[in-house]
Amino acid sequence: MTQDIDRGPDVQIRDESHPVQTPSLELGGAELVPDELVRDWLLKEWFETELAPRPTIVVRNDVMQADLARNDHIVVEVASYDETFTGHRHEFVAIEVRVDLEIRTIVSRQRMWNLMGETRRVLYRWILALQPYHSLYWDGFTPDYTEGPRNNAGTVHIRLTSDAVPIFTRRVTGEEAPNTDPSLFPGGI
Repeated sequence: MTQDIDRGPDVQIRDESHPVQTPSLELGGAELVPDELVRDWLLKEWFETELAPRPTIVVRNDVMQADLARNDHIVVEVASYDETFTGHRHEFVAIEVRVDLEIRTIVSRQRMWNLMGETRRVLYRWILALQPYHSLYWDGFTPDYTEGPRNNAGTVHIRLTSDAVPIFTRRVTGEEAPNTDPSLFPGGI
């Protein structure tokens, strides 16, 4: 059986056995750092082409000297982190993390849109598989044409969500929202 990750860059991954390696997931009991997870996920999955070469991808507070003449940049930043209690006794939480990806290039407006398109492709590919979240959402793209004629910028808005996460462990186990993709269960669910 071929695993999802081996099928090519345009096939949606519906198999949670391909975790993204990020420092906050390697330490037992550590709180997940969402912007580092998104950065490492984009670095892992970026499919480099002539139209959308691999940019420099950093978290907002990383020390970086921006040299747009050498490379395009994507800056990852958590816009908000929200939790809502659920369950009869408030023993679970629903987590929603809004993340902004600021794209910057001096090459052309077309390059900015191509980088946005590759970011969207990566998100759609991993929409149900980026652990420890249940779902990813594409919330849009906002181009910024006020930066000047040679500075093309825009912001991709995404959301990472998890529901029914146990309040004390804060770990997504997969039991909360099992995959009900009919193709995985030929005999029925």
